[in-house]
Formats: sequence, structure tokens, C-alpha cells
Amino acid sequence: MFTRSILLVFPLIACASFLDASTLVWDQTEVRIEMEPDQEEVRASFKVTNEGEKVVRIARVESNCGCTNTILNKKIIPPGESTKIIATFSKGKRQGLNRNRLQVYLDSQTDALVTLKMNVQIPALIEAQPQIVYWKPESPKSSLPVRLVMDKRYIDHILQIDYDRSRLTVTQESDDPKNTDALVLKVQPKDFSKLYRGTIIIYAGGPDGRKTETRVHAFVQP
Repeated sequence: MFTRSILLVFPLIACASFLDASTLVWDQTEVRIEMEPDQEEVRASFKVTNEGEKVVRIARVESNCGCTNTILNKKIIPPGESTKIIATFSKGKRQGLNRNRLQVYLDSQTDALVTLKMNVQIPALIEAQPQIVYWKPESPKSSLPVRLVMDKRYIDHILQIDYDRSRLTVTQESDDPKNTDALVLKVQPKDFSKLYRGTIIIYAGGPDGRKTETRVHAFVQP
């Protein structure tokens, strides 16, 4: 699967007195990647070259998130040679922008030599705004709007809306004039005097038979 990636290259030279003038040069220290909807993981590569006169050994690479694992091509870097750190990000149930940080440590070094950045954007195929609608005793006895924002590259229509029709009225309004990628739902309880907790499930579809869903939680506190 093709991944649209924007690689931001930030050359970085790391020097320290205890390295006896050893110098490490990175091809990049920050990467931006946009995932495809069907991808479960993506990878980024960070290459480092020892341009110094002494052998350098990378002790470890620490990640700020369990979603990102790293593979170090080799720990010992003789003068003039290079190694690569391969970072693998696993999507899981994550959405939106995920900022991953990889700290690289050398032998006998308490502080990180460099922090590598792997920024992964996971597309939200459809998003309900807000995800919770709530009526309190002092709330107006009227409907509340929910905007359904679709990523039109992947999702372009609503297939079905499931909810408890005995307790709620849900109507679909015209497109939001402020956002051509959004639809508006109006949600209203049929009886504001009864306690209610329920979920509205919106199913949506797109090209090539792609399907997804989002949920809105509705609460009535009489």
C-alpha cells in the first residue's frame, strides 16, 4: 500500500567531549507520515553516520509510546560507517495525530544524545462533533445538533443511522454551510421527563465499498 509521506530533513551533528571528538551526523531527525485507512502500521528510517575518529556504540533507543517499536541495525559504529534505526508505529485504535519520540543513548551517557520524532497522522474517516449530547433539568427542551465530518477521500455518504426510535427523534439536515464535508443531525428526546442513556450509531460508506461508523451518546437527566 502506498503511503503518502512528507519527510522533513533536519541534519543534526551531535558532539560531546567524552566521545573524543567523535561526530554523529543524522540524515533526518523528524519524519511526518500520513497513513492510509487500511494500514495497520508504518515505518520510518533514521540513518546516522560516524564522521569522527573513534568507534561509537549506541546503548539503547527508548520510545515514549508502546505503539512504537525500534530496530537498531547495529550498535557499534566504526569511523566512516553508518547504522539505521527503524521505527515501526502500530495504529491500534488510535486516531488523529500521534507524536512519537525516540531518544537515543550512547554508552555511559545519562542524557539522550538526540530525540528522533515520528509524527503519524491517522485519518478520521467520519467524526461526530460532539460525541455526547446531554440534557439536564435546566436545559432547553429542544434538539441539539451533531456535525458529521467525513473525509471525502474515503467516505462520502451516510448508509444508515440506528437509534432507539421510541425515545429519540433524529433528523438529518442539509449540509453544513460552514463545512462542505459535514452533515448535521438534530437529536431530540421524545420525553424530557424520563431518564435515558443510549447510543446513536451512524454507518457511512465510500468508494470501493469502504465502510465505517461513528457513535453519539445521548443522555437525559430529568
